[in-house]
Order: sequence, then C-alpha cells, then structure tokens
Amino acid sequence: MALNTIVVIVSTSALHHGIRPDRRAASAPQLSRRDFAGLALGCGCWACAAPTADALAALAPPPLELQSKFDLPRDKMKDAGFAYGMSVGMVDYEAAVAPSKKELFAKMLSALPARTDALVVELGMGSFPNAPYYQASRAPLDIVGVDPNDSMAFFAKQSAAPLLKAGSSVRVTHGVGEALPFADSTADAVVCTLTLCSVPSPELALAEVRRVLKPGGQFLFLEHVLSETDPNLAAAQQKLNPKQVARADGCNLNRRTLETIRAAGFASVDAKYFELSDFLYLNPTVAGIARA
Repeated sequence: MALNTIVVIVSTSALHHGIRPDRRAASAPQLSRRDFAGLALGCGCWACAAPTADALAALAPPPLELQSKFDLPRDKMKDAGFAYGMSVGMVDYEAAVAPSKKELFAKMLSALPARTDALVVELGMGSFPNAPYYQASRAPLDIVGVDPNDSMAFFAKQSAAPLLKAGSSVRVTHGVGEALPFADSTADAVVCTLTLCSVPSPELALAEVRRVLKPGGQFLFLEHVLSETDPNLAAAQQKLNPKQVARADGCNLNRRTLETIRAAGFASVDAKYFELSDFLYLNPTVAGIARA
C-alpha cells in the first residue's frame, strides 16, 4: 500500500437536491419494477468487469465511534427514488459546472504519478457524474466510491462503463464522509463535488479527508454555498434551508463551505467563488484544490 497512488473523490450529486427534473431526462434509462426493487434492496458494493488496473487498494475499517454516530439506518425505498431522481435531474446543472470541473480535474490528474494503481475514492459518488473527467487520466485508475445511499451504485455502474472499458477498476462501498474506510495517509487526492452541503458534519468530514490524504495530497472540491453577493438571495437561502434539508437528503443551502475548508488545517487552499445562472439557490459556488 505504501506505493499506491490514491485519489479520494468526494463527489455527490448523489446527496442532492429538490431540483426540478431535467428537461433532457427523457433520454435517461428507464427502470423496470425489477430494477427499482433491486435499487431498494441495495447491494452496498459492486465491481463490474475484470479491472486491469495493476492493484486494487484494500479498504480499512472506518473509525468505529464515528461510523456508529453518523452511518445511521436509511429508508431504502426513499433512497431508491432519490437515486433515480438524481440520475435524471442534474443534467443541466452538470453542463453548467462542466468547464470548472474540466479545469480542476485536468490540474489534479496532471499532478498524479503516471502509475497503473492510482486509487480514486468518491465519497457520495452518487450517479458518478464525474466519470467523464477521468478519461483524461494518463493511466488506468482504481476508483472506489463511498456513498451512504446504496441505490446509487446502479447508476454509477452505467456512468463507469467507458472507464471500465479503458482498463480502470470501479468499485462502490457503503460509507459516510465522517468515517472513511481507508487507512491513514493512503490517498493522493480527494475530490468532493456537491457533498459538503449534505454531510451532517463538514468539519469531521474534512478531518477525515486530511486523515486519509498523503502529505501533499490534493483535495479537489466544488460546492454550492450561501450567496456572498446578494443579501436577498442569502436571506432566502437561510429561510428555505430547513425545508431543503428535509426534502433533499440533508442538503443545506446556507453553508459557508470555503471558510470551513480554509479552517480545516490544509497547507494551502487555491479556490474561487463564482455564480452560475438559472439555478437560483444553487447559483453561488466555490471550487478549488487544497493541499494537505
């Protein structure tokens, strides 16, 4: 394990949102009753196709105290419906953030050693909307997704198909951000897109990110946040936050995530605040790369 290159990706359109169904959702895969029942049962992990990445990183037991506190029982039928909604409802949003993601991933991937055992771990992998950005990797990757919603694996598997065909390995395991199933100092990077809005404790999740990162490891993030430029929008985000948390799997509209990241103890944080258009409460955004 000492020689493994590990990228931990904390990505999650999985943990979002009460967004309207995307107008292009008609092209999304249709589920049969059997498919939906399978989502509700939730396998908790999968590894499809024989991977050709040279080594598969071993998982480690997460911190037990944190796991018992944060990895709580979930409503499987609700998770199944939410997973399907996220798989078809975020196309427009993902198109809007694609330029920022492309730039960030290119920077992160270029800094990774060109090895065939690089490990990518997605916390809150969701439907794996970040999959296309890994096709620019110089070598096959060992990708491990960590997500509390087991129904997401069905859609992540579909998104992962091109990576699997190219020789990367893709796995998904059940878990939460506050108790990552990796040993200390094993990750070369952590990628977190639309996840810190919904974890119960961003501070503890970031502490886990720092724990699993190797010295100098990268933490790539893109998160929607409380507006810094529009007081009226910020007030509306504050007012609507309780309803958003209740209906969107814990998603908060009013977090100041960049401040939380800067206070988490990283050696450096290179980030920017910007605003999207047409996504109302999700317009304010922060993105960047921190170094352990």
